Amino acid sequence: RTGAAIPIMNQMGIAIVFALSFNMLLGQGGMLSFGHAVYFGLGGFIAAHVLNLAGRGAFYLPVPLLPLVGGLGGLAFAALFGSFSTRRAGTVFAMISLGVAELMASSSLIFDRFFGGEEGITTNRSKAPLLLGLEFTRDRQVYYLIAFWLFVAAVAMYAFSRTPVGRMANAVRDNPERAEFVGYSQHRVRFVSFCAAGFFAGLAGGLFAVNYEILTAENMGLTASGTVLLMTFIGGVGSFAGPILGAIAFTFLQSMLSDYTG
Repeated sequence: RTGAAIPIMNQMGIAIVFALSFNMLLGQGGMLSFGHAVYFGLGGFIAAHVLNLAGRGAFYLPVPLLPLVGGLGGLAFAALFGSFSTRRAGTVFAMISLGVAELMASSSLIFDRFFGGEEGITTNRSKAPLLLGLEFTRDRQVYYLIAFWLFVAAVAMYAFSRTPVGRMANAVRDNPERAEFVGYSQHRVRFVSFCAAGFFAGLAGGLFAVNYEILTAENMGLTASGTVLLMTFIGGVGSFAGPILGAIAFTFLQSMLSDYTG
């Protein structure tokens, strides 16, 4: 069914970027986070607000650049929360990430001007200014945009895993004391990995905002964080391709099985 194929593939593309960003934390840095969807959601909310402002003519920002805005939003909040959460690894880090997720869940009800309360924030990509005359009114056009950003993000994340920081993240994961002896601060290495993962999670959130044109507090809740954890584990945490396969399988089953079961 080609009508259903494009929306599902859009969903898969967003899920792959999100799962790969989570794998930067868990697979490469050994940091188990229960609140990774916070950066996905915040990136998405910031992208949605910026899209609304651009649609009203406040400034020129076309739709293809919106995922970058989401990425920068995710990066900003990852730098803020990561500054204290990455001081410790293991169970302590996992519990802090859970606390941050709960904090943001509570904030979403308090700051309803930003989060839109229970209804969430809606946006309209067709009102945004055009880039080179390209419109993004149909699902197929959004599909090409998601495919482009998926390719860019996947190449960038793979390249990051091959940099000295990416290699040191593996070392800190396996033996933090030895990494300290070599002269690397385990906190600083974890912090850089955490910020990079936050950026790409925010980028996925920006793509989500463009695709669905609505964001609610659920997008950064514990369910969303649990979903990305499942995707990454289904595919396999150790390899780079694992989260990609996990995201594809999870999204496909989620979409297809809902036709057959409640």
